[in-house]
Amino acid sequence: MLQTVPMDDPTQSPKAAAGPAKTVAFVSSDDAVFAADGLPMARAAIAMGLSVAVITRIGSHREAIEATGARLVALDDGRSGLNPMSAGYAAGQLSAILKALKADIVHCVGLRGILVGGTAAAMAGIQSRVYAPGALARDSGRLSRLAVKGLLRGPLANRSTRYLLESADDARALGLDPADTAVTILDRTGSDPSPVAGIYAELLSA
Repeated sequence: MLQTVPMDDPTQSPKAAAGPAKTVAFVSSDDAVFAADGLPMARAAIAMGLSVAVITRIGSHREAIEATGARLVALDDGRSGLNPMSAGYAAGQLSAILKALKADIVHCVGLRGILVGGTAAAMAGIQSRVYAPGALARDSGRLSRLAVKGLLRGPLANRSTRYLLESADDARALGLDPADTAVTILDRTGSDPSPVAGIYAELLSA
């Protein structure tokens, strides 16, 4: 069944279970992409009582990201685009960071973040992954979408992968079934609690 849920107010999200804080590591190509699409998701994780790290190229959006309560970790791969070969070095570097953070969930924002973060998560042996392509799912060129479609349905996916998308059309553009239980369609106009907390709780309880 298609899941259409609001994500504007994560402050009412259920708290994480007692015990050592679990860690969500967000991965984004640069801080501008994360500031545009990831801040509500970081707030949702913080509201649950999770430890949050945002791993990205740091530019002019440091303050907005740190204001959520997240820790900012620099990752500058010096490249852009979706060429898997160009992302290899960054993924290796990121894999070491994820291991050092002892990340429980890797949450990738943007298509480049999914390519590098998903690869690094696989290298680090982290099964719980959340992919949020954002507006780039619509705005990227056809070749970029085709490349990501193959990765999302192949080596970067597993049974513990969840997808956050802005519309059913975005899901279809990336070769995903919007009715799949692993796919959540976000409604940015509502004021109810974010669905992100529910996804994290599900992955952490698995």
